[in-house]
Amino acid sequence: MPIKQASPIRIELPFLSSEGSVNVYLFREPEPLLIDAGFNSANAWHALETALAEQGLVVADLMRVIITHPHVDHYGLAARISRESQAKIWMADVGVKWLYHFPELWQQRIDYYRDHFLPGLGLPAAGQTFLHLMQQSLDAWEPIPLDRIVNFPVTQALTLGGLDWQTLHMTGHDSQLTCFYQPETRQLLSADMLMIPTATPVVEAPLPGEPRRPALPDFLQSLERIATLDVAIVYPGHGVPFTDHRQVIHNQQTRIQARKEECWQQIASGAKTAAMVFERLYGVRAQAVGMAGLWMVVGYLDLLQAEGRVAVETVAGVWHFHVKN
Repeated sequence: MPIKQASPIRIELPFLSSEGSVNVYLFREPEPLLIDAGFNSANAWHALETALAEQGLVVADLMRVIITHPHVDHYGLAARISRESQAKIWMADVGVKWLYHFPELWQQRIDYYRDHFLPGLGLPAAGQTFLHLMQQSLDAWEPIPLDRIVNFPVTQALTLGGLDWQTLHMTGHDSQLTCFYQPETRQLLSADMLMIPTATPVVEAPLPGEPRRPALPDFLQSLERIATLDVAIVYPGHGVPFTDHRQVIHNQQTRIQARKEECWQQIASGAKTAAMVFERLYGVRAQAVGMAGLWMVVGYLDLLQAEGRVAVETVAGVWHFHVKN
């Protein structure tokens, strides 16, 4: 009988100092493989080597790296791993284009944020810090050899640790994100779709000629889908594994709805732009939460517009919101 490994092994890797850490998950048997690859930094590489050594492995032993979604903290070390091993880099077809064309796609997002999104929020000057971080991510990118990339259908189950895991396309945090679910053992590798605290609905650049797709409504729909699953333990992309996923989801849904109402109250009391709402909602914490908080505010505004309670008009390139009568 083939060797099976019931549960993945969590490896915590350092991310940017302000962001804490990011998880990758190791399956040792029947072949060594990783779920995600962390951020591309010397500290993260050292931490990965140390964690593998504790399991009696080296990077060269890895046979596969499976990327859950194309964010730099989740596939940053994939190129180096492919150089130091024979590992193939797997990603579902919904997002694999980022492994092939990251510089072009990331530059499109930088351009969108610089020319449309940040000015629309009403904070083009304050957004320069975030643009600098985006440029750093581009500078840190390393190409993965094309013959090492494996593009698999998002409907395909993957064998991890000797067990078959269902691939689940879950949008909201990222439109290309995949989770992996093992129904017999009731385990969920949730990536950044479900974690504590709540993941952010990252704003993506729209396709040319198309409007921006609201992320938070998609995020809430994905949470509802996960709540229908029979899950004993969740392995998130950040933070420690946890149980009682339905209570976690309920708490996050309740919090989002409450903050949405606070957002409506701020608009009703005269906050005209997303930047003004952000400053009022987060107060002294605004600088610390940064773009993550702004993504949430945009999400609340998207929900309010979908409900027909708020309208928006563009004034000198800035989105102005008002309560609909």
